Amino acid sequence: MIEGDKKAQGWCIRAKMNMQDPVKCLRDPVLYRSNPDRHHRTGTTYKCYPTYDFACPIVDAIEGVTHSMRSIEYKDRDKLFEWV
Repeated sequence: MIEGDKKAQGWCIRAKMNMQDPVKCLRDPVLYRSNPDRHHRTGTTYKCYPTYDFACPIVDAIEGVTHSMRSIEYKDRDKLFEWV
């Protein structure tokens, strides 16, 4: 996936969680995705990309953010944010 082989297009890394969880975003979330296509800014340097759900909690933890100010559209993903 990291090498960006064209055969790997559409692959992703998911968290193996509880498929019976009542919070649907905690069942089988995608953490990383691959895209071997050329990016308009970085070209073919990067082929794996973290999803918002995976990257933001980590960045907030590194930067010491104690209260995340996100719009209401992410409300259903708060449990996943806390889990990561």
